[in-house]
Amino acid sequence: MISKGLVLSSVVGLSIFFSGCSNRLGNMTLVSTNNVDGLKAEVTSKDRVSGQSCQQFFLFIPWGDFENRLQIATDHAIDNGRSAGLKGDTLINAKIDVTSLSALVYSKNCVVVNGDLIQLNDSMKK
Repeated sequence: MISKGLVLSSVVGLSIFFSGCSNRLGNMTLVSTNNVDGLKAEVTSKDRVSGQSCQQFFLFIPWGDFENRLQIATDHAIDNGRSAGLKGDTLINAKIDVTSLSALVYSKNCVVVNGDLIQLNDSMKK
């Protein structure tokens, strides 16, 4: 005969094993994986900007950005470029990475966006 404690611990164990979550990475105004007709931008290495959005966990207690992480990282990249004196509102040639660091009681997961900052209306053919 199977004890109630064994059944209960099995149910709890399986529910933890099969649990999951969903996070929105962001809402983007302009995203493309193809060449955009009419876009003509001259970029240099000084136009390259970077931003990130991170979640951290210490003893399973989370803090940091939980939703819209791609959007936050992109906003940080644009803001970082503007703080550096660049004029722009759009990233082109963007690269998006997810980085993770894990230790015994601490873990960190970041969305990192790198791209060339341009002013979109200055880059469109007339």
